[in-house]
Amino acid sequence: MSSTPVPRPTRRLQAARLLGLAAVGVLGMIVTDAPFGHFGASSQVTLLGAIYAGVLVALSGLFSLAALQGRRWATWGSFILLSLNIGAFLPAMIHDFPVAGSVMLWSVVHVANEFFVADTRTHRVRRQEQKATPDAVWIQRYGAAARHILAVSLMANLAIVGFEIAASWVADMTCLVLGLGVTALTGPFMLAVVRERPRYLIWLALVLLGVPWGTTPLNAVLVGLTLYQIVAFAVVLARGPLFDDLVQSFLHRPALLLLSTFGTMAVTGALVLSFPASARGAPLSFIDALFTATSAACITGLMVLDTATTFSAFGQAVILILIQLGGLGIMVLSTFATILLGGRLALRSEQALEEILDIQSPGAAYELASFIVVATLALEGLGAAILALRFSQAGMGVLDAIWYGVFHSVGAFCHAGFALWPDSLISLQEDPVVLTVIMALVVVGSVGFSVLAALWLRARGVHRRFSLQTRVVLWMTLALIVVGTLLFALLEWDATLAGMSTFDKWMNALFQSITLRSGGFNSVDFTGVEQATIAVMIVWMFIGAAPGGTGGGIKVTTLAVLAAAFPALLYNQPRAVLMRRAIPNEIVYRAATIVTVAGLITAIAVIIMLATHKLPFAHVVFEVVSAVGTVGLSLGITENLHAIGKWVLIVLMFIGRVGPTSLALALGAQKTGRVTFPEGRLMVG
Repeated sequence: MSSTPVPRPTRRLQAARLLGLAAVGVLGMIVTDAPFGHFGASSQVTLLGAIYAGVLVALSGLFSLAALQGRRWATWGSFILLSLNIGAFLPAMIHDFPVAGSVMLWSVVHVANEFFVADTRTHRVRRQEQKATPDAVWIQRYGAAARHILAVSLMANLAIVGFEIAASWVADMTCLVLGLGVTALTGPFMLAVVRERPRYLIWLALVLLGVPWGTTPLNAVLVGLTLYQIVAFAVVLARGPLFDDLVQSFLHRPALLLLSTFGTMAVTGALVLSFPASARGAPLSFIDALFTATSAACITGLMVLDTATTFSAFGQAVILILIQLGGLGIMVLSTFATILLGGRLALRSEQALEEILDIQSPGAAYELASFIVVATLALEGLGAAILALRFSQAGMGVLDAIWYGVFHSVGAFCHAGFALWPDSLISLQEDPVVLTVIMALVVVGSVGFSVLAALWLRARGVHRRFSLQTRVVLWMTLALIVVGTLLFALLEWDATLAGMSTFDKWMNALFQSITLRSGGFNSVDFTGVEQATIAVMIVWMFIGAAPGGTGGGIKVTTLAVLAAAFPALLYNQPRAVLMRRAIPNEIVYRAATIVTVAGLITAIAVIIMLATHKLPFAHVVFEVVSAVGTVGLSLGITENLHAIGKWVLIVLMFIGRVGPTSLALALGAQKTGRVTFPEGRLMVG
């Protein structure tokens, strides 16, 4: 073993990991539901559990102090705590596999990370300390340890809420000690940040909001500490090497970043939704929780359980957060947070972001990311205010009206068809205000943020010619809305639209035309639609929204490119022409590839579903296309699917969100060959 002294930032991180292992072990002991095991039922502390917790805390404290002092023997602490956690939770896996397995996995990953992942920034950090500002010096010295212990503390608070163990004094004291320790550690840094930028006082003022929610003084303190930790965690992440750490391994393959972030969101959301506090009755099975989390994170809206009656307020809040994160994208949110908190974005990371957002102008990532989040929050806030006022006028309580307004406004803009009514919006089919607001939010979210930016500049008086992208998206969106409205009204006038006034018929036909392209809400009963209407709906769902927006499908620009390629092919023209602009052949090939891959995935999924379920062919095709297009509409068969069908739709929603092309790029290495082959003639058609 080398005799080189261990750098102090590494010592602090090592101590933080030891304390984190102890905290996770203690909370895991309380949460584990093993009535016939040595840990007892959930929220119960047995004698063996108390002994285990006492030994764990004592050893973690001892080895943490040794780590801070630079003692070499402190490195054995991680192995000892790991062995203790494995020995304690391995028998508990028989009774409570998710909790016991999670504690063991956490322990193994963090011990492996400590010994097999080197800190390559240590020497660079020590060289830069003399030049950095005080808050930057703090980040360099304490940032890694603070991020780790903040994450552990926030997870501990989430466990208290999710597993409903607030009555356990051991859990409360564990979170209190962690919260006070984190506050003491990050306090000087936060004060320095506030002195540098007084606007951060607004963030810290959120802590005061926690006081009224505490039923007891201890609960009020815990809620306040939790809110403070959320603010501190955001600031520490933004001031540290956030983006370099996040995308360093994805710089050459940005599509892999999409897969990783949405996959992480889905799995994490599934774990939280499986908490007892997420459901009104019995906790959800993992597959139902994963289905719901994937549907929310991938902004689809397909549901195997009724959102209003199955999920508690906590569970609905988790779904809403997943919808918002899925709609904006993790990368965009992180970029905006860095801008807001005064950070910077590395050039290569910015290039990766530009590829993900499908923008070509260099340096535009900052401006577009800022516009995305500001415009989204502003439009969702306006929609929520109008909906809340309308719901309040209809007799709903003020708090319920606000919650329903926010939930449906975010869901509409992000194209997630989750509704807090069992029949979606059928009960509101004669309310033009609600339908108009939902339609407006769906349309605005579907056109893409680059188009919104162009429209915003035009509204501010900046008169310049729209780009080809903007013109194609606007014209295709208008054409699909008008044609879809006419077709739906023509086919359903005396069917699902029967009994309505003429105005309501046209309003609901317009609503379905708009929401079919990835919106996910419905104001008529789809179980009674005509067969011809189902065919039209499948086509509209397959087309979807525009690139850069919150919708799915093959995108309206893809359809426009293929439509322009047909005349070029028929008349043997070398290039496709769209709105008096020649389209490069590689764009045509890409559009054809997207449609081909999406169609192939749809066909395979339909075959699997038909082979494993006794369901009507049209209903299966509708369900599959709804999942691939991240639409969220159903003809009523989602709740009747068994495990295989649910897994098929989970995979389809995930593929539909990240895109078939992104999936192919992430899973297949790009190769540039230098070998050319002679041309060959082949008869086709």
